[in-house]
Amino acid sequence: MDFSGLLDILQRYVFNIANLQGMLRLATPVVLAGLCALITSRAGILNIAGEGMILFGAWFGVAGSYFFRSAWMGLLAAMLSGLVVGGLFALFSLKFRAHIIIMGIAINIFANSATIFLTREVFGVAGAFSDPNIAGLPPIEIPILKDIPVLGPLLSGYTFIVYLAWILVALTYIFLYRTPWGLHLRAVGENPQAAETLGINVQRVRFGAVMASGVFASLAGVYLSLGHLQMFTEQMAAGRGFIGMAVNTFGGGEPVGVFFSSLLFGIVETIGWRLQGERIMPVYFISMLPYLATLLALTVFTLRKQQAKKAALERAAHEA
Repeated sequence: MDFSGLLDILQRYVFNIANLQGMLRLATPVVLAGLCALITSRAGILNIAGEGMILFGAWFGVAGSYFFRSAWMGLLAAMLSGLVVGGLFALFSLKFRAHIIIMGIAINIFANSATIFLTREVFGVAGAFSDPNIAGLPPIEIPILKDIPVLGPLLSGYTFIVYLAWILVALTYIFLYRTPWGLHLRAVGENPQAAETLGINVQRVRFGAVMASGVFASLAGVYLSLGHLQMFTEQMAAGRGFIGMAVNTFGGGEPVGVFFSSLLFGIVETIGWRLQGERIMPVYFISMLPYLATLLALTVFTLRKQQAKKAALERAAHEA
């Protein structure tokens, strides 16, 4: 393949406005799931309950929108569900000392079963619930910016949660590195005994981190159900809670790293949708592409980290 052919493929599948818009949209729930994993990992907690939190956020978002005829009430209901589920996770795992991995798995299983049950009992349908009374989140056209060629279509016209995700990345960075509360959170995650010696309430900091992670995950869920599809489907989290953990690892536990790692997932998923439309390879294989890309990225990251550690040890041994 010559260079011009490669450029044609890149322009067709990556560097065009439609695909870049798709990347930003599809990356949004992963960004939020990544922040969910990040805020708890920085507090020294492995939170694998993100998948269940996303599912509850998606379901309660639709329920709130349907019953109150308002997308904003759906958003509020989803965030409240995130606080409740996060609070329960923190209560059982931190206060009652339940095994944190088992507790996370239990929440994921419970969320899957509970949302299936609630969909059938409350809405009287199985599999998926869609109704004209479900108010979706409207797109926001940014004045002046929307009229700028290229930048306008690329950065304007998304729903509120897309912009909120971008803002939360910046706010999380500021919180971690520019506030005393962020310093306390990092101290608790790095050395809880030393943090407690300095008078930091480790339990309270971790409770707050887990509840914040519930809100992040619920925003990812309500984006899927009200910002992306305007419906609820069973198991619609589709592994994004676990992908959020992966992008947090790949992003080095940094908000900006999480954002750009999520963009990688977003562009691969966008290319997958494009390939499905062109029917040039099996649909099931195309559906695997985002997860394969995540796995490959994690593998490369792990190998590079191991090589860097090995090089550092060899350098230290040589200097000694």
